[in-house]
Amino acid sequence: MQKNMPSKVNKKKITVGFTSPGWPLSHFPNGIVAYVQNIVMGLDETTKAIIFARVSESYETADNIVNLSKLNPDKTWLQKLVDKILHVIELPFAKTLVYKRYVALLARNQNLAILNSPTPLDIIEMEESFGVADFLMNINQVPVVTRIHGPHFTMGSIMKVNTDWDYKLRVFYEGQAIINSQGVTAPSLDVLQKVRQHYGIALPHAKVIPNPVLPVNEDMQWKIGNNKTPTILFVGRFDLHKGGDLMLEAFKIIALKNKQIQLLFVGPDMGVPVDGEILNFNSYLTRYIFEESVKKRIQFLGHCDSQTIARLRMNSLVTVFTSRYETFGISLLEALATGCPTVATAVGGIKEIIVDDYNGLLAESESPQDIADKVLMLINNPAKMQLLSKNAIEDCNKRFSPEIVAAQTVAYYHSVLDRV
Repeated sequence: MQKNMPSKVNKKKITVGFTSPGWPLSHFPNGIVAYVQNIVMGLDETTKAIIFARVSESYETADNIVNLSKLNPDKTWLQKLVDKILHVIELPFAKTLVYKRYVALLARNQNLAILNSPTPLDIIEMEESFGVADFLMNINQVPVVTRIHGPHFTMGSIMKVNTDWDYKLRVFYEGQAIINSQGVTAPSLDVLQKVRQHYGIALPHAKVIPNPVLPVNEDMQWKIGNNKTPTILFVGRFDLHKGGDLMLEAFKIIALKNKQIQLLFVGPDMGVPVDGEILNFNSYLTRYIFEESVKKRIQFLGHCDSQTIARLRMNSLVTVFTSRYETFGISLLEALATGCPTVATAVGGIKEIIVDDYNGLLAESESPQDIADKVLMLINNPAKMQLLSKNAIEDCNKRFSPEIVAAQTVAYYHSVLDRV
């Protein structure tokens, strides 16, 4: 445990601004929102957090939250007219102008929020998305740490959009934000190395700091006797990125060998491209899952709130992650913190979370057969399931607790402030 703690903690008090896509997490189920919530909960009295986010109308705003929704300036009629004209011009220069105007507006809103902060900020942490940080740094003097959550270039080939002009614009400006930031952190070494390679930059001061996860109360932890019906749980979008198609293919193999097992599929239906068309969940089932005995054991639950997912994790036999890439995987970490036995594809940051055969099982990427084999092996070995569950809970407490991750993060903030 000690090796995860910073060697020396600077006790000088600082105020940190965190940007978030929304607030609170219960109204905005999103990995970045979960990260901000968890990291803030781990801060001690030496660090004050100010959160900048679009806040749900039904949420009573706290003193340390600046609601971006109430600060957005309205566009003038001329700006609206220019935007309409630019949107219909199918030329690169017009697309670039639209993109830059959009991101610049986001940056101005963020800067306005900073000026409205109840406490002056010492440092700001924000995601790399769209390259907003680069635009913000041009109009703001507070040092910015860019937190790499999921750079767009990692999704290009997987989602088959890497030739789109909009994709190229976003990748470029995200790179500018990362390059020009006063500090950079990443949840996994894998994604940091990919950023270095893709943009051809050294980032000598960048730091790998994992995402935190909240501990799960014992009464909500997985126990082998919880499941009245044997179920496999999948939490993620039905798309290529999260590998929803791989999950269905793997379950078909599992279900033909185990006549009782059921699949609970939780997440939005984004569809997967097949032969030039986008197949939604039901269309994919119709085309590729022929056996009615298998089909009737698949439940698509769509979006579920965090409390429902927590109960499903507690009561499922195993949780499966079939992503084609993950910078880290907060949903995976939440399953491990619950102690639900887990099988996940060996991609990206997942390989830095799961120690194979210790706190979970790793399966070959893009291999429904290997995923199925690992799941079948696990559910047929209750002793192994219990051991993985115990190790997963202990490992999450040692490596990913909010207090441990927050201490590493604050130490990095101080190193940035000492350097700039």
